[in-house]
Amino acid sequence: MNTIEKTIEYHELIMTLNSFSEIEDYALPKGYKFIFWERDSDIESWIDIHLNSGEFASLSEAREIFHEFYDKFYKELPKRCFFIADESGNKIATSTVSPSNEFGYGCVVDWFAVHRDYQGRKLSKSLLSRTVKLASELGHDKILLRTQTQSPVAVRLYLNFGFRPFNIADSKGWSIIRTVFDHEILKDFPILSNNQIYDSLILNVKNNLDLIHKNYFYSVWYIENRNDVFVNEQGNFYTYKFFDNGKVLKKV
Repeated sequence: MNTIEKTIEYHELIMTLNSFSEIEDYALPKGYKFIFWERDSDIESWIDIHLNSGEFASLSEAREIFHEFYDKFYKELPKRCFFIADESGNKIATSTVSPSNEFGYGCVVDWFAVHRDYQGRKLSKSLLSRTVKLASELGHDKILLRTQTQSPVAVRLYLNFGFRPFNIADSKGWSIIRTVFDHEILKDFPILSNNQIYDSLILNVKNNLDLIHKNYFYSVWYIENRNDVFVNEQGNFYTYKFFDNGKVLKKV
């Protein structure tokens, strides 16, 4: 399964880790190192990682969301945001411990991502364990995490690491995850049929995109009557409008 599967019906998932005492420290594989945020140019590294993890499919989308999210605590990034760099110094993964006052949690895991070319190299556990260690270094003893049903691979990582479902009232969201992979922690949520976990609009859009593009990422914006589709095909960007529940695409 793809790291991000946007055909799955979207639900926000909130998870918590309420003790750091038994968290295992996963060392980075040889040749990699952690680097903290240093300068404004790191914005471009952050954007590149998220474009190439599939989170975004448009430079403007990534830049807009970066500033919308980070500007309110930008000066704190040198102690809150960090990267994994390879032997050549290329930044290829990132995570942030953001300040928070939600649900009694003082910090949140945010924007956790690994560049597509480096996925499968056993970096995610190291990235997550360093994130939790950073939260502890910042004076916290518990942490909140926001993710989504469209990132089931990441959700499984978090569950195996010790994070637990928090917004359990969203039974549909957690049932979708259990349907994708049956985890012991999710045993109280029902398993759904396949046609209950996918978004028909996104499926239609993707079926059309598959006829046009290969080896691509995409994002679909349909909230507030938008009908925008952004595509990143190996660094080439395209924009479409969708119609008829995604059955028709028109290039902009």
